Amino acid sequence: MTDTTPKRRYYAIAAPAVALMVLIGVGLLFFGRNDKVTLPISVKFTHIPRELLVVGNVPVLEALVKGPSGLLKGLKDLQLSYEIDLASAEPGRQFIKILPETITVPRGASVLEVDPDSFTIGIERRVEKLVPVLPDLINEPVPGYVVSSVVASPSKIEFSGPASMLEKISAVRTTPVDLAGLTEPTKKKVALNLRHSPYVQPTGNSLVEIEIVVEEKIIEESIITAVQGTGTNYKYEIRPDRIELILRGPENTIKKLLQGNGIQVRVDLEGLTPGTHKRHAVIEPPLNTTLVEAKPEVFTVELHE
Repeated sequence: MTDTTPKRRYYAIAAPAVALMVLIGVGLLFFGRNDKVTLPISVKFTHIPRELLVVGNVPVLEALVKGPSGLLKGLKDLQLSYEIDLASAEPGRQFIKILPETITVPRGASVLEVDPDSFTIGIERRVEKLVPVLPDLINEPVPGYVVSSVVASPSKIEFSGPASMLEKISAVRTTPVDLAGLTEPTKKKVALNLRHSPYVQPTGNSLVEIEIVVEEKIIEESIITAVQGTGTNYKYEIRPDRIELILRGPENTIKKLLQGNGIQVRVDLEGLTPGTHKRHAVIEPPLNTTLVEAKPEVFTVELHE
C-alpha cells in the first residue's frame, strides 16, 4: 500500500500559494494597467480681504488624471478642488496660473494637465450704497378705484457690492405687487428684485412692506335732466324745462346717475297764483357728490287757471 501522506501535505501547501498567485496576477492585471480620466475641478478662493470682491466668471476647469484603471474607476464621480489664496490681492485684473502638481489626488494617481491651465479674474473694492426702493405695480384696482399713494418701508435699502456696479444702480425694484381686485388700503410684504447682478446684495433684510392706498376715483361729469314743478294744482309751464348740472363725485356713482333717471330737480310752486314767476330750482345730489355748477340758476314759471 502506497503512502500518500507527503502528496497530501504538498497539495495542502501548494494550493493556497497558487490561489494567492492567481489573485495577485488578476490584481496586477486590473490595477496595474494605467489609464486616464478627465475630472472636473472646483475652484475656491480663500483669504479674500473684507474690502475686496472677486468679479467675473471662473471658467470650467478639467484635469486629465493618470493612474491605475481600478483606482480611476472609483474616481469617476469625484470633483477635484483647487484653492487660490487671495490674501495679498489688490484691485484690478489678476492672472491665475493652475499648477497641476498642487492638485490633491489619491495616492497612485497624478494630474497630467489642466484645461484651461490659466484664467483671469477681476478684483474690485467692496462699497456700500443706499438705494431707493421702487414698488413694481401690476394690474389695476376694481373699476372706479384708483391708487392714490404707494409707500415702501423702508424707502431705501443699503447694498454692498463692487463699486463699478453699484454706481450704475440708481434704484431697485421690488418683485411684482398685484393691485387686481383692490377696493381699500392694504399692506403687502414683497422681496426685492435682485436679478440685476449676483455681486450686488443687500446688507440686511431684503423684504419690503408696501402700503397701498386705494380710493374711489373722483370725476366731474355733466348731467342734463328735466325740471319738475311741485306744490300746485295749477297747470304750469317751466322755461327752460331742463337743467345742466356739473357734478363731482365717485366715478361709479356718477355712472349710475347717467344710466338711470339722473337727479330729480324741482321748482317749488306752492303758494303761487296764476301768472309769471321767477324761481330757483331745488337740487338734491347724492350725499357723496358735490354740485359744482347748475345752468340756468333761475327759471321762468307760468301758472294757468
